[in-house]
Amino acid sequence: MKRILILGAIIATMTSANAANVINGNPLYHPAQGRFYNIFTPLEVNSEFDRFVMADEFGYGITDRLSAMVQTAGSYDSSDNPEFGKWSWNHLQVGLDWSVVNQGENHAEIYGRGMQVYNTRQHLETIAYNWTIGARMGRVTDKWTVAGVVELDYLNDDVDYKNSDAWAMTVGIQGQYIVDDKWNWVGELMFDFDLFDEYYDGERLRLKVGANYNLGATKYIGFYVQKDVVHSFQHRPAEIGVVFGVDF
Repeated sequence: MKRILILGAIIATMTSANAANVINGNPLYHPAQGRFYNIFTPLEVNSEFDRFVMADEFGYGITDRLSAMVQTAGSYDSSDNPEFGKWSWNHLQVGLDWSVVNQGENHAEIYGRGMQVYNTRQHLETIAYNWTIGARMGRVTDKWTVAGVVELDYLNDDVDYKNSDAWAMTVGIQGQYIVDDKWNWVGELMFDFDLFDEYYDGERLRLKVGANYNLGATKYIGFYVQKDVVHSFQHRPAEIGVVFGVDF
């Protein structure tokens, strides 16, 4: 009987330790060494139905603690009646994630991102660079995950007639609740605010809720709704999206 209890405790410890390596929408997911992942958003549409976005993120576990990623997005936007067309490649982002704590249920990571922001409505033009450093720490159990997030952003424009830069911060909380072996709920509340000059269009308080369905041990499909609750629907429409993730 003692052997059974000891074996059960070992299995439970291993399960909680590896929970962040399960790709099911967990905010503390981190790919294992030698594993690739892809998180694809085939469609995100706002509640005005005048902006459609497609995005893709691809990453690789260099070690069990260090991973690299690249992410990009494009959009169809008719909200401002652009003169040169409605299609645009929005940005290209690269980054590194380092898991500094991975002990039992406790997890913490730091990460850095570099992004080129584009406007391709007339021709390929880089309009800004965005640099991000951030930290995420929290707890992962077999039923739920909760994590706090802090990010610092620096934006520098790349437009001839401008010469400005700005600093901003994001603080927030992310979570997940496991319903069963197929379904889980996710949510986050993120607050964006300026530090120096105007980075965002005023402060933003972004609320996001979603549901994910496991298609197997290494893939899932998710649905989410997000809204900046500081501004009105007319000024900041809600966004609805579909996401597909796979670890391979």
